[in-house]
Amino acid sequence: MSHIQDAQQCHRLPPDIRQRVYSPGPFSVTMDFTTASGKPLRVRVPRSVFDQLCLHHGNAYKAGCWITVRCCEVETLSIETIARYVNMMAKNMLNRDGTMPQMLPIEIFSTILSTSGN
Repeated sequence: MSHIQDAQQCHRLPPDIRQRVYSPGPFSVTMDFTTASGKPLRVRVPRSVFDQLCLHHGNAYKAGCWITVRCCEVETLSIETIARYVNMMAKNMLNRDGTMPQMLPIEIFSTILSTSGN
C-alpha cells in the first residue's frame, strides 16, 4: 500500500481531532482537520516533503499526526504564524537528517470542513 493510500485510511488521531487526508494531484497531500478548540484547518504539504516526513516517522499516518500535533501546539495563533511554525519545525527536522536542505513550503489555510466527498 502506498503512503497516500495509507494516509487515506487513517481514522483515528489524538483525542478531539478529526482529520481527512487526500491527494488532489501529483504534487501535494492535503489534510483537513479541526483542532481541539474547534479551529478548522487545511494543510497542503508538497509531495516531496510528505514523502520525507513519511520516511522519517515510518508511515503516512505518523507523518500526518506529526503535522497535526505541530498545528495544535500553536492553534491559538494566526494562520500565518501556524504556517511559519510548522515549516520551521519540518525544516529543522529534515535538515537535521540531511534529507532535505531545500524544502517547498507547507501551506496552511483556515477553512470550514465540507461534509461532502473527500
